[in-house]
Amino acid sequence: MLVAIPVTRSTGTAPLTVFAVATLIGFNDGANLSLFPAFAKDLWGLKAFGLNYGILFSACVVGGFVLSRLQQTLAATSGGSYTSSFLTACALLIAGALLALTIKPPRALAQKKARVS
Repeated sequence: MLVAIPVTRSTGTAPLTVFAVATLIGFNDGANLSLFPAFAKDLWGLKAFGLNYGILFSACVVGGFVLSRLQQTLAATSGGSYTSSFLTACALLIAGALLALTIKPPRALAQKKARVS
């Protein structure tokens, strides 16, 4: 996201450069979506995998609708610049990564509580 700021800000950027940055962002999104099933299974198990994965995937879809509207609003208020949109996306990606690193599966929490008591 931070690489996209100077690419979109520059008026002399070659279309191939914009295409390359957009492709990398798209590959990242696709790789992220491929991790969701494994994440759901590891976190909540197979018992209710379909329901949990459905909720997780639905949150991604809702985020796509809500955040695209947020991007339009940020671009409109900043005079057509995408800098605030990319910075917001970067902050949300960092927050998501931190949440993913701190979340613990329910089984691990239950085992930890059992060891403490």
